[in-house]
Amino acid sequence: MRRYYTGMMIGYTIFLIYMMFYGSGREASEIGYIQINPLQTVRHFCGDNIKLQDFMVNIVGNIFAFAPVGWLGILFKKLFKIGPLAIVFMIAISIIEFLQYYTGRGTADIDDIILNTFGMLLGYATIKLFTAINAFNFRTYFYEEEFETAVA
Repeated sequence: MRRYYTGMMIGYTIFLIYMMFYGSGREASEIGYIQINPLQTVRHFCGDNIKLQDFMVNIVGNIFAFAPVGWLGILFKKLFKIGPLAIVFMIAISIIEFLQYYTGRGTADIDDIILNTFGMLLGYATIKLFTAINAFNFRTYFYEEEFETAVA
């Protein structure tokens, strides 16, 4: 399973980076845009004059696009703990938002960081749930080394 997930995550990461810098008709601008007021963008897309499709792409999309990142513990066992995963994710997504500002391809938006982090946390909660109920035999994968150490 780990081998397949590695390939999927590499492809998915490339797809996400493409979408963040080139997708949806993004073109480079000489001016970088930044939005630092928390939840301003969320409030905008929850307004009366917003189409459902725009809400789904900008709010729901920003959440669920990053849910698979919460599963990075499959690849890196140190990221199976929320602290290290959250720190690595927040640094990575902040760098990406800064690069969007610096390159003029998109807006560096604090709400993107908030929504993306929420999505990652949903993914993390999902893998923890799957591990607790032993779906997909996750418990064996994550605790195999600990069990072998305890027996030896």
